[in-house]
Amino acid sequence: MDHEQDFDLALLGLAPDADGWRGLESGRAADAAGLEVKSADALSPLDRLAALLDDLTTEMRQQFELFRKLRATAETLIDGADEAAAKAARADAKAATDAIALIVRTLEKIDSLQRQLARDREDAALASGEGEDEEAITAELLRIIETQAEARAKARLAAWQNGTEGAAAAGIGGAIEPASTPDAGSG
Repeated sequence: MDHEQDFDLALLGLAPDADGWRGLESGRAADAAGLEVKSADALSPLDRLAALLDDLTTEMRQQFELFRKLRATAETLIDGADEAAAKAARADAKAATDAIALIVRTLEKIDSLQRQLARDREDAALASGEGEDEEAITAELLRIIETQAEARAKARLAAWQNGTEGAAAAGIGGAIEPASTPDAGSG
């Protein structure tokens, strides 16, 4: 029926000032909110795929539970006195076990797809620069520069000290310029 029916809520024990009435109003508000959610932006293909994989996981879990119960029921019938029923129960147990194995493989494949999706999203976020903290990047860059500067300074000091010791051993006095490192001009 597409038309709205009029009825008296007082017949149900509800009045506009009763607690149940506020429940009805809350229900209407929830329905309106549901309509707003439906009119939201459409999901991206990756989000739809992720939702589909989640739905499949839920369905596979339900199927797994069903076949597990079926196998348990069949196993109880195997020890019965009726040979024909026991034979059918063994066949049911084997079929349930095969179905469970197939479900497990399917769940493993779904899991690998979900992991790949997560990796792809992470790669896309890194490529687009989303989620990067400029302050953290700047701090990391400054740390790298400081580390390189210290390494070069230590190399130059060591070269200078080696040059000074060599000059003193040869009997040459005076200050010696620090020796240039191979990459001293590169940076």
